[in-house]
Amino acid sequence: MTTETLAKPNQAQVAAGRIIDCDVHNWSEPGDLAPFLSQRWSSYLKRFGMRTMSEGVLVRVREYGARADSRGPDGRPPGNDPDFVREQLLEAYKIDAAILNPLAGNVQQFIGGNQPREFSCELMSAVNRWNLESWIVPDTRWYGSVCIPFEYAEESALEIDRCKSESDRFLQALVSMRTADPLGNPKYWPLYEALEHHGMPMALHPGGSGMRSITACGWPSFYLEDHVGYPQALMNHMTSLVCEGVFERFPNLKVVFVEGGWSWVPAFSRRFDSMWELLGEEVPQLSRKPSEYIRKHFHFTTQPMEEPERPELFMPVLEQFGRFGLLDHLMFSSDYYHWDFDHPEEALPKSIPPEILPDIMYGNAQKLYGIELPEVVV
Repeated sequence: MTTETLAKPNQAQVAAGRIIDCDVHNWSEPGDLAPFLSQRWSSYLKRFGMRTMSEGVLVRVREYGARADSRGPDGRPPGNDPDFVREQLLEAYKIDAAILNPLAGNVQQFIGGNQPREFSCELMSAVNRWNLESWIVPDTRWYGSVCIPFEYAEESALEIDRCKSESDRFLQALVSMRTADPLGNPKYWPLYEALEHHGMPMALHPGGSGMRSITACGWPSFYLEDHVGYPQALMNHMTSLVCEGVFERFPNLKVVFVEGGWSWVPAFSRRFDSMWELLGEEVPQLSRKPSEYIRKHFHFTTQPMEEPERPELFMPVLEQFGRFGLLDHLMFSSDYYHWDFDHPEEALPKSIPPEILPDIMYGNAQKLYGIELPEVVV
């Protein structure tokens, strides 16, 4: 990113606090969760700890994949100090609302796969209780994603019910891109039933090392490959959700692709439609073209922002996305506290027309999630 491609095209909007950040990370240490676990699993955590199946996907030189300045003043890990994060993010950029996606909800040693099923389920519940008590309740600008043991759909549905009964500021359920099966698989359908019942989207986020490779052809050799592969996993999940008829069964379900790009969607959808015209008789459960499901059900966050090498090519990319009918499905995200954090005042290219910038910065998220923003005091 160069300074020539950056701009502050509508700083009055930013200064007025009209920002909803759709991807902010916080981090719970195991010790933070112990008070929220039953005696059985609190003792287990203390005695045996948590396990992981494979190497993590985050670049090790960056602790927790974090910005260099995100460790709190008292030495707590990045994303672990609510007061410091409030100051460094919400106050610094006058952000009105932000959705917390706890990294524990995507990290293998929390979500399971190599430990007792009940332990993984309680860990997810403990993360949600910690998030509510330590972050969401003390500051009304924070909203939460429900962390769920997504490979266990019935337990995930119960956890969503529990969280929504405690607070309406849980807005979505968080799922890793690296699931054991494509997400259209009927084993996940009880999760979708609960989400539709509560009017909550499902958010897919990178992470979850140890379940499956993010590529279709095996494990990558480099961190670079892993980052490049994010959209590939999302394409597979999008295809599965459509082909399995998930949106026919759950017509009000919404899906948010977080941190996986968005410029690829129109070209991918055209290919999807073309293949459906040839092979559509195999999926008679579909009542419309694949692209129509995509337009209705999928939403996308901005980070990492699409930036062609030649800045003048950005608007054709965005216009194509708009012509496909998804411009009102694009939502700002900073990806705080990661090293590739997108500065709210500088991340979006200056060529974006001022009249659509407010929708991206807050309007589209406000519409999807039903977030009420405070009145602007001029």
